Amino acid sequence: MIIRHEITSRYEEYEFRIPYTTSDKVLVKVGQQVKIGDNILQRSQNSKAFTFFVPTLIPISASDVKKYVCCIDGELVKEGDILLEKEVSGGLNIKKIVSPIEGVIDLSRIESGYIDILGEESSSIFKSSFVGRIVDVNLVDGIVVKAKVSSMDIKVLSKMYHKEEGGKIFGEFVTIGEGVDLKLKADDQDYTNKIVFAGKHLHISLLQDLFQKGAAFVLTYSMDYNDFRRQTLPLGILGGFGEISCGTEILKSIAKKDSTLCVVDLEESQIFFLSDYSSSPTRGTFIKKYEGATVRSLSLSNYSMIGKVVEVEEGQTHLTVEWENGSRGMINVGAVEFISL
Repeated sequence: MIIRHEITSRYEEYEFRIPYTTSDKVLVKVGQQVKIGDNILQRSQNSKAFTFFVPTLIPISASDVKKYVCCIDGELVKEGDILLEKEVSGGLNIKKIVSPIEGVIDLSRIESGYIDILGEESSSIFKSSFVGRIVDVNLVDGIVVKAKVSSMDIKVLSKMYHKEEGGKIFGEFVTIGEGVDLKLKADDQDYTNKIVFAGKHLHISLLQDLFQKGAAFVLTYSMDYNDFRRQTLPLGILGGFGEISCGTEILKSIAKKDSTLCVVDLEESQIFFLSDYSSSPTRGTFIKKYEGATVRSLSLSNYSMIGKVVEVEEGQTHLTVEWENGSRGMINVGAVEFISL
């Protein structure tokens, strides 16, 4: 029998963990029943007054930036202070990065090639986008919650996160536009500690711009493989590499999660959306009837395109599928994945 794959998995009572640090103020207690809109966590953080992505300014890799910095984490610098310098052209010239403003140095993202200068401190409160129960609260496990959640599998995570053990990233989930058009730059707003969906295809320029604006994690459906392997930024890919198709229904379902809280589980390679969802018709795990089923192509000619089965050939080895772009064609049953949206 053929198994139906769920693009978005739904859990009636799932236990998840919201990480926090000693500088955060937890606003819930063990045993508390949390409602939508309740305050969960208060986080104090400094805005990023200025950010340098060093590899675009000086010819060094992101992993080598720490070798050439002339400042330390937490240091107060003044306008004109040297932050980094490196000899180039065989020592005939020295390239420098100097501070354009007064502020405090933050080197927490130096492994990814960034030097940040912090601005004023601000406080933000995370409000619940779900209904659930607080199971436990401690610094090791975080805020442990049982609630109704939905999740999506992340097919590929950037290299830097394979070094983490049990790492989780918590934040507000936001989308760039409707996720359809290719963008080279994000909106002019602060993305500090946000988890951002960049659309169906991510350009390296948009990725760098989002992290310069403070994003904690970037999610996309597809990306060029060479761009992906050259960077070490916190990134997840839902679909695959190259200019592959992304179903309209998938984009719509992701867009509906905008402004909800979410947790990226780096160990499980999943993103959990902490929001209530309306119950959808129950579909069996196994496919009983091909006609009318939703499929996603695994063929190289239209990889990842979604369509509906309209006819089954004798012997059930080939299907006639009407694809979402309006075309219709025959495809081997082994070259499709049966899905539910």
